[in-house]
Amino acid sequence: MPAKKMKRVLIEAANISAKLKVLDFGKATLTIMIKELCLEAKVTGIDVDREILDKAIQKVKEKKLDILLPDYDSSQLPFQNKAFDRILSCLVFHHLDADTKRKTLAEAFRILGNNGDLFIADFGRSKSWVQRTLFNIIRGLDGFKSTDANAKGLLPQLISEAGFETVTIKNRLKTMFGEVQIINAEKIFSK
Repeated sequence: MPAKKMKRVLIEAANISAKLKVLDFGKATLTIMIKELCLEAKVTGIDVDREILDKAIQKVKEKKLDILLPDYDSSQLPFQNKAFDRILSCLVFHHLDADTKRKTLAEAFRILGNNGDLFIADFGRSKSWVQRTLFNIIRGLDGFKSTDANAKGLLPQLISEAGFETVTIKNRLKTMFGEVQIINAEKIFSK
């Protein structure tokens, strides 16, 4: 499945409307797609890869889009508590080791507003042995340590442990590198 189509499926699952404050975590290129599909939404993108972020900044300028792209050093998300209504992430979490996944999900919980939604598109444990075998190719390239939780299907559990509720796999997309799952979780009202 082409990356652009996968991102579109993720954005459609997130059901972004005009008044929402949206964060794209990890791939600033998704940020542009979100904004183009919902011009009225307040969209912010963040990426630890400076080269990708610089390219996104240039594209945003060329397209004259109103998007925030702040610097981020990967230690703590540079946002206030409950700053966003939706957080989206596409193909980022399999690059993070289990501890970094936990820290990132805790930060996502902190910055997501009450009754907000988290949407993650990333590799997960497939029921298909073919898809699991294909994912091992990615694991060999990206490292077995960072992809271990994904290969074992633990990402939904890690999301729950961060405080999110109603964690569900909304969609399973077959790709030439393994199964990508669209996971949705909610932050239910908290003080």
